[in-house]
Amino acid sequence: MNIQETPAKASLDIATLSHTDIWFKDGNIVLIAGSFAFKVHSGQLERHSEMFAGMLDVPQPTVQDVLDECPVVEMHDSPDDLYHFLIALYDGLQVPFPRPVMFAHLAAVLRISTKYIVSHLRHQCLARLKSDWPSTLEGWDARENEASSPRGCYSPRQYTAHPILVIELAIELGLNEILPSAFYDLSRYGPSKIMYGTPGVGSVLISPGIEPRPVCLSNQLLVRTLQGRELAQNYLINFLSSHLENRQPSSGCWYRNSSPPSKAHPCAQAFQQMYIDIFRCIGGVSIGRDADPLFTLSQGMDRLTRPDKSEGERARALMCGSCKVELLCDCTKGREAAWALIPEWFGLVEESKEVSRDGNRVD
Repeated sequence: MNIQETPAKASLDIATLSHTDIWFKDGNIVLIAGSFAFKVHSGQLERHSEMFAGMLDVPQPTVQDVLDECPVVEMHDSPDDLYHFLIALYDGLQVPFPRPVMFAHLAAVLRISTKYIVSHLRHQCLARLKSDWPSTLEGWDARENEASSPRGCYSPRQYTAHPILVIELAIELGLNEILPSAFYDLSRYGPSKIMYGTPGVGSVLISPGIEPRPVCLSNQLLVRTLQGRELAQNYLINFLSSHLENRQPSSGCWYRNSSPPSKAHPCAQAFQQMYIDIFRCIGGVSIGRDADPLFTLSQGMDRLTRPDKSEGERARALMCGSCKVELLCDCTKGREAAWALIPEWFGLVEESKEVSRDGNRVD
């Protein structure tokens, strides 16, 4: 395609621009971002954004840059962001499986749709993010179940982006609602993995095929994450100590008249066995979930109701229905309390306060 340039003005170096694959033959306006050009339809932009409509209605100078016989509008946006946005504007927002590979697309569309008030795309992006990074315990459990196979294989990164990328985006755009679950998810990694960071999102235009630089937390955000991790661990230890270690049978225990509430009591034995199992198997470092009280208590509840032939399961099978119901109720309340504490663990209690990139609140 030949590039046509009006000789009367050369504010843009038209000859150095690279055409993208967003180049409609019947387009009537060319958007320029960096050194990349996009030939699109002004009506499509105006239809979905009053801000675009206002920009394009501004009277243009008599002499202006022209490319492929179309007026040129210089955009002060990332070329990649604009590319992803225009793809979504024309083709719709697509988030196929595995979803994390599309996070760059989702983040770019959200940035531009927020800036130029393209409501339908912004709402779709937010709905996807809020589903992956929920603000309710019910939503979190649904997310975790989706990432777990029937055999118990847990593969969260096949379903959601790395939490560091999500935290970075949430802070940039003020999406405080998704920060608690993102910080909690990140804190479940070991400290060394948290500090190492994650590969950043690549570029489809500027540097395609080049491995992106790692993205790491700032020192302030790192401290907040590790402090939250410690508080989650402490919560779990305190819960187990107060609700299992020396737990007494319930007032309605079926065995209360058959034996004294001693260590030989069937329900007391079951409590002790469950306490040992949780420390040894469920919340232990052997499976990397030592800082995940929501998972640990959920697995403890599951073991109370799941038949098994192991010695520990047989011991728990002796627990009477009354004690089992009471313990399940305590675990349920414990998970709800843990969920409610997550914002506090990671310094996010004051929801009206924004969080800066360095981890400090912005007044």
